[in-house]
Amino acid sequence: MKPNNRSSISGEQLGSEQLGTGQLKPEQLKQAVDAIMPETVTIRRQLHQQPELSGQEERTAQRVAAICREYGLDVREGVGGHGVLARLETDAARPWIAFRADMDALPIADAKVRPYRSQLDAVSHSCGHDAHTAILLGVVRLLHQFREKLHHNIAFIFQPAEETCEGASAMLRDHLFQDFKPARIYALHVYPYLPAGSIGLRRGPMCAAADMFDVEIKGRGGHAARPHECVDVVLVASQMIQALHQIVGRRVNPLHPAVLTIGQIHGGHAGNVIPDHICFSGTFRSLNPEVHEEIRTRMDQIIRQTAEAWGATARFNLKQATPVLINDSKLLSQSRAIFEEMNPDIRLIEINEPSMGGEDFAEFLHAFPGCLFRLGTGSGPETRYPLHHPCFDIDESSMAAGMAAFTALALQG
Repeated sequence: MKPNNRSSISGEQLGSEQLGTGQLKPEQLKQAVDAIMPETVTIRRQLHQQPELSGQEERTAQRVAAICREYGLDVREGVGGHGVLARLETDAARPWIAFRADMDALPIADAKVRPYRSQLDAVSHSCGHDAHTAILLGVVRLLHQFREKLHHNIAFIFQPAEETCEGASAMLRDHLFQDFKPARIYALHVYPYLPAGSIGLRRGPMCAAADMFDVEIKGRGGHAARPHECVDVVLVASQMIQALHQIVGRRVNPLHPAVLTIGQIHGGHAGNVIPDHICFSGTFRSLNPEVHEEIRTRMDQIIRQTAEAWGATARFNLKQATPVLINDSKLLSQSRAIFEEMNPDIRLIEINEPSMGGEDFAEFLHAFPGCLFRLGTGSGPETRYPLHHPCFDIDESSMAAGMAAFTALALQG
């Protein structure tokens, strides 16, 4: 299928050498990226205005699939929910390289004042997944132009439900790679703490293992003036939460980073009534498998024993969300060399410390070698709000570096 020419570049613009089978030069790659930047920014802003929560990415997926088909890619929809797999096959005998972008938004109101702010109440792309999707669609367009220079087949994975840490495993269970196995797989994530347009690299662990949990406590309600007749679930929950928060400080080796946070608590109807049930939920993260298992065990003990001590009952529901994300050291070194050769204008920054944030791209890295990179997006106060902040935004010029980096990996890999 012939692509829509709205964003393609003519042979006269690029020169016959660039469209041929010779080695692509860094300045030619930069020229091509610059040419598609306006449309890439437009797509990012349109996605930003119409965010969709995890598991609800139907319109986003439909648009992604339509654009990929415009450029002649083989497209499979509905993978693991609303996931999309688009394939650029150059030769059946060649190995595959895969690139992944996540598509989902967060249940956070968009508080920034921008023409492209979210049009939906309490839903926003406050983690930058709209930029990830727009960047990878830009790479689709670039590699369509340079397909004669490719020595690999390319898979583009547009993943749903990253924020709930369900999408990657759901796509894998739905036989994402039933027809091929990638030799390596790459992803990036916007990062407001790095200068716009830079690429952050880290050898070894990049993101923590993350679990989510819910606790429901049931007791006996009654009048606030007669607590001795009740099993006070508010008291039980408060003691339970205090004890859970002490696990990291008193049961975990301080040389192994871990964090436990209670983010929600619901219970009660009035200040003079003791309720008969209460719920709270949270998350914990770590970088060490043994520590992670120790936290799980201690949580179960604390929740069960605290409830029993006060005559209550408790249900502890643990959801193992995502494992530790570990970059492949060999591929990281290769990527650095490719970036230095093909993207000399991009600043490469060593990231000294891993993030305690979870990232379910780790599920792919358990199956195939690969790397996650950080894409610097901060250039001033308005673009340095942290991820998941209501005012989160990016310096859109940084998307050029993301497209250039991925395209270089595809062409040189």
